[in-house]
This record gives sequence, C-alpha cells and structure tokens, in this order.
Amino acid sequence: MRILFASWPAHGHLLPMVPLIRAAQRAGHEIVVSSGADLQSTIRGLGLDSHISGWTLADSYAGLPGRVTVGEMGRDEQIVFAARHLFGARAVNRANDLLPFVRDWRPDLIVHDTLELGSPAVAESCGIQHVTHGYGPTVPGTEMFAGLIGRAIAAQGLDDPIPAVLAAPYLEVCPAGLATGEPIPWPDIRSIRPGPGEVPAGATMPPGFDDLPDTDTVYLTLGTITNQSAEVFRAAVDGITAAGLNVVVTTGPGFDPSELGELPRGVLALPFVPQALLLPHCRAVVSHAGAGTMFGALCHGLPQLCLPQGTDQPAQTTAVLRAGAGLALWPGEVTAQGVRHAVERLLGEPEFAAAAGALKDQIAAMPDPDVVLAGLG
Repeated sequence: MRILFASWPAHGHLLPMVPLIRAAQRAGHEIVVSSGADLQSTIRGLGLDSHISGWTLADSYAGLPGRVTVGEMGRDEQIVFAARHLFGARAVNRANDLLPFVRDWRPDLIVHDTLELGSPAVAESCGIQHVTHGYGPTVPGTEMFAGLIGRAIAAQGLDDPIPAVLAAPYLEVCPAGLATGEPIPWPDIRSIRPGPGEVPAGATMPPGFDDLPDTDTVYLTLGTITNQSAEVFRAAVDGITAAGLNVVVTTGPGFDPSELGELPRGVLALPFVPQALLLPHCRAVVSHAGAGTMFGALCHGLPQLCLPQGTDQPAQTTAVLRAGAGLALWPGEVTAQGVRHAVERLLGEPEFAAAAGALKDQIAAMPDPDVVLAGLG
C-alpha cells in the first residue's frame, strides 16, 4: 500500500504522526511525507521520502495580507484571520502543489494532521481514502474553526473538504485522563498511542550534562515557534536554579543560547537536544505546553509546569491542569519567583507525579499504532 502523510509545516504537527509512519514502514508500505520546505530536513532526518507542498511556515506568516500584527486584533478577529489566511488560503496552496503528485503517485491512503486540509481536498477530488491524525487535546471551538477554514477554501475555488474530513476516521492521541471536556466533532474516533519522540541513531547526551552539579534536572523549552521571549526563558532558568535544580534548556530555531546572557551554575543551554534522549534523565519539564513536549513528558510520567505562549498551548495546559499532572503560569505571570515556587511544588507534592504516572499508564494501554494502521486498510 502507498501512504501519503501530509503535515502543516510545523514540528508539532508532523512529529505526532511518526509512530504511525513507523508502523507503516514495519508493515512494508511505501511512504512519502509532504510538507513545507522548512520541514524537509526534519523529514529526511527521519529517513523518509519527502515532497514539498505549500508555503513554509515563515512565508505563511510573512505573506499575510492586510494587518499582519495579529497581537493588535481581538480574539474573534484573530480566529477568523487565522482560519481564512493561515489555514484556508494555505490549504489551497498545498492542494495545488499536491494534486499533480497525487495523480502521478496514486496513494491508497492519505493521513493528514488536524489543520492540514489541502491534502483531504485533493483526496476527495481523486477518490482516495483519508484520515485525520490528531496531535493534542481538542481545542475549544474546533468545529466552528474547521467550518471557517472550509468556507475559506471554498471561496478560492475548491470544494469545501470539511464534511468529508469529519466523516472520515479521526485518530485520537489523547488518553481519557487528558480530555479537556470539549466535544470532538468526529463521530468515528479511534485511539492511537502517542510516542515520546525518537532518539536519532548514534545520539549521545550533550557535552557538559554529566558535569551538572545538582542531583535533579529539569528540561526547559519553549518549542520551535513561540520561542522568542528571552524574558520568559530567563525567568524560568533563574527560578529553576533557585530551587536547587539543574536546567537543560533548548532555545530552538532563531534564538541563540547566548541571548540568555550569563547563566548561573547548573545550566546547560543548547539550540536543540532530542527530548527522547533527555527526558529519561529529568524529574520535571517546564515548557510552552506544546503537544509534543507535553506528551513526551507524560510518556515518562513527568509532572510539568506549563508556560503557554499562544496558538493551541492553552488547550494543552488546561488538559494538564484538569488531570492534576502539572501547574501553569499564564502570560504575564512568569517570574523567577513564580517558577521557583511552582517547580518546588511539582517535586515536593507527590500528587503531581502520581497524576503524571497515571497518565503514563493510560498512554501505555492505548492501541498500538500497528494495530490502528491495520484497521485503516
């Protein structure tokens, strides 16, 4: 069988599909992954054949028409703007790039993430089976937002793919204990076990890790998109170290670790470390609450301090709080003192680790990706 995986051009949309991609490889299927040019090195780094479609993430934002300072808009205006331009118009771009490839390669199945809606539009036009792969807890207003995107796609001359998307299977990566209480608009929901990420072949712990002075270590990240706030990074670093803990901080693309200034003892600052390599050596995670980081922490039963910066991170944060597996500091609340107090609670009050451990057990009991894939054939 030939399977096309299609991703919105962001790591948090692509990487949750990797367990299913590996299952497809184990089953002997032919795999191609399609996304923007900025994810091609990541796709190839996973050892996968790639196809470029649509705009890059940076160009998607840079090419927005009209007022581009989204922070100046009200929330409702931001939602409409994102649906129309970031996801609707860009879905059309991706569909136009995908159509000739799909007609030529003729996949038997297309798997796409929740917000990559160009590929199901192509799948419908070519009569190809498609499924949606979730990447995190259900965001409030999902069905309404999907409807806005569908209308934006239809306004540019393609058929609205949303009715077909919602009628097709939805692969749910969240265990029951991480539910936000928001309705999931897909009637055909199939659970699939998320993964903690992959350790690249030959990867070793970064130089300097073994020299960290304290007993316990915390992983700090703000992800790959909302990672430009030196103030948030620095407040978190100072708060964690004040609690007597080591910090391994990854600053992500476009932010050099030197921008953090002179760091206190016990801090190892790097652009990137595979989280699957690092997390087994940590006691807790402090992060933006991106879905990939959140699931990585929970797969290891680690409590977490969520510092949501935007996008869908408040939904992930809400899920962690409801489950009792962490704490949160919202925008405007992040101070060194606040981080220190929260981290000390995470490690000093056993109910947080217990809740994270319960979610780890729930995740381990979810259906294996190989079994889920077999049910899609």
